[in-house]
Amino acid sequence: MKILAIECSSGRGSIAVTECDRTVFSLDFENPRGRGVKFFAALENAVSRCGDFAQILVGTGPGSYNSLRASIATAWGLAKARRVPLKGIPSIFGYDAPEYFVIGDARAGQWFLAHVRGGALVNPIDLLPPEDATARLANGIPVFSTSPMLDSACYEAPQARFLARHPNQFGPADPIYLKPPHITKSAA
Repeated sequence: MKILAIECSSGRGSIAVTECDRTVFSLDFENPRGRGVKFFAALENAVSRCGDFAQILVGTGPGSYNSLRASIATAWGLAKARRVPLKGIPSIFGYDAPEYFVIGDARAGQWFLAHVRGGALVNPIDLLPPEDATARLANGIPVFSTSPMLDSACYEAPQARFLARHPNQFGPADPIYLKPPHITKSAA
């Protein structure tokens, strides 16, 4: 089955088309804080070069609020227009290793931490102070970081081409929010 995969949770986005665990098309692009100019150009390139696909898969985070909302909304619209199923998958599955940690900046002095082993989460994604997150890392297990924040981590964005490898993790295309939204009330 040919799958269009979209991943835009960090400062580098990617789009891929896979078929039977083989990458047919893959393109990375700069994705600074959800400004989608390059995202839409990459998506147009993928769709025009790869034709029809049977399913759309979109990374659901955690990550940039604007980027996730834009990529999920775009995937939803494209799925409706093409009449193909849309599935979501946590972006933390966008790495190619049998076991690894993913850390990322969750703002306000907190990091998120995920531990993946054998294509599944070991524990739920945690929201922690940086010192608690680093204390949970284990020697010998690779650490990927979605932003440059830890010297011992490999700063690498999740990749769309790896998301389709985890069909047991597919679910609704809803963004992962690690904390409630911060809303500033009007003084009036």
